Amino acid sequence: MKFTAIISLLALLLLGSTTNMLAQPPQQKCPFNIIGTWKVQVSPTEARLYTFDAEGVIKVLKVTGGAQHEIATGKYEFLDNPKAPEQIALTSTGKSRIFGRTKTAMKVVSYDDSSLTCNIPGIGTTRWTREDPNRYFIVFVARKGEFYEGSGSAFPVLIKTAGKVSTVEAAGIYSDAGQPAFGAVPASVYKDYLRDARGDSEVILRLEISSGQYERGLKIVQEWGRRAREGTLLYDKDSTHTSPAPLNNILLVKAVTETLNVCQNDFDLYKLDYEYPTDWIANQVSPEYVPFFLFQELRKRNEARHIEYKKFQELVQLANLASR
Repeated sequence: MKFTAIISLLALLLLGSTTNMLAQPPQQKCPFNIIGTWKVQVSPTEARLYTFDAEGVIKVLKVTGGAQHEIATGKYEFLDNPKAPEQIALTSTGKSRIFGRTKTAMKVVSYDDSSLTCNIPGIGTTRWTREDPNRYFIVFVARKGEFYEGSGSAFPVLIKTAGKVSTVEAAGIYSDAGQPAFGAVPASVYKDYLRDARGDSEVILRLEISSGQYERGLKIVQEWGRRAREGTLLYDKDSTHTSPAPLNNILLVKAVTETLNVCQNDFDLYKLDYEYPTDWIANQVSPEYVPFFLFQELRKRNEARHIEYKKFQELVQLANLASR
């Protein structure tokens, strides 16, 4: 690897690590988000749904035999830090009761993207699971031998399916009339990657993820797309003697992959940190090839979670793709 590229890559990896640390609250790296619907099974034939909205309203529904009916409504508020709460106060409205009381507070024991464990007075410790009618996916795609120096397109694709419509957004390096470009990836380009890889010069990894993982990854993809449009990328032609696009792309893919394990060790990730000898990719590979080998390594480590193309076609309505 060229000396200037090594220095630039090391600097950007350190910058990425610092940025991630600053972005996370101390002691609790997993962001708390109670908004949505949570389910708890109270018996083999009966469940409860607790729906929290952004305006501080909670609704409780009883589910039996597939039928739902509302049994209580009220207000909720955090008694401490809403980003990492320890207690949530609940006050019922009208004649309804929440957990059999007009006013109560539940203690937050633990949580991640998909579950919430809480201790409720008179009931005890209960684990809730998030209910979401939508499904979420991330696809890592990369090529070799596409551009003049031997590298190729490389970017993450975020997909949300709602009913029969799939919304897609991607950012990274892609081919623009045979030339490398960096930024939001056009639909005409990413659609070509939503199928099986074509030989060893291409790698594709498809994973189903949670809503939290999707939102965190989407935020990063949108941020880098915006930076490319506004000309505010962290690396440009004046700040490095090597091509700036691969350096920016490494920061993007590093940040996106790291968000997958923010709340729990959900995937077997590769740590791109330039530490010798564990990070062999950054030590042995030129910046323009780093995403390809990173995605290839992630595919090997998470093969059991990879979604084969036939199954992917069933889960994602490819004929109804809608870019943001």
